[in-house]
Amino acid sequence: MGENARFSWDDGKRERNLANHGYDFADMEEAFDNRFCLTRRDSRKDYGEERYNRLVEFRGRVLNITFTPRAGRFHLISVRPASREERTVYHDKKP
Repeated sequence: MGENARFSWDDGKRERNLANHGYDFADMEEAFDNRFCLTRRDSRKDYGEERYNRLVEFRGRVLNITFTPRAGRFHLISVRPASREERTVYHDKKP
């Protein structure tokens, strides 16, 4: 299990995410600063814990970051480029 002061993650999931999407969980600190973001609860199914999806602009690209609060940290599950529909929602809401 990887972790730092604000985040935790499964190392195998981190490696798969990096290979599949090109984003490293260890780099996500910047995406959780006080910048504009849209965060919504993921209620598509029962995950056994609260799960959230965050749309946030990160280094010039809108990302969808899936996480759950766990042990006082953000436990990262997935980081991927936002879909076209997600980007539209993000830009429509951005001030």
